[in-house]
Amino acid sequence: MAKAAKKALTKSAFLADLAERTELSKKQIDGVLDALVELVKKELSGKGAGKVVIPGLARMTVTKVKAVKGGVQKINPLTKTPYTTKDKPAYNKVRLSPIKALKEALK
Repeated sequence: MAKAAKKALTKSAFLADLAERTELSKKQIDGVLDALVELVKKELSGKGAGKVVIPGLARMTVTKVKAVKGGVQKINPLTKTPYTTKDKPAYNKVRLSPIKALKEALK
């Protein structure tokens, strides 16, 4: 028989595990996570530094990707039919990279 794949923790299981480890209530843990999310949003927005480091876990950075003008005629290499490219709007790209200590722990 094939081995069943492990499933990722759900939010409620994650909160329950943290509550058990820290001896806090699930409601308190949920409040801490909400505050963490708000802090990350604030720091990565235009008003923040654009970088956040969560100690022992990860580093998040935001980069602005410029808009790309469309309207260029190109040829599809598979079907050889011409098509016109579309405009791509500018957007913010969030990049998350693990801290070195976490990488080493997972080896």
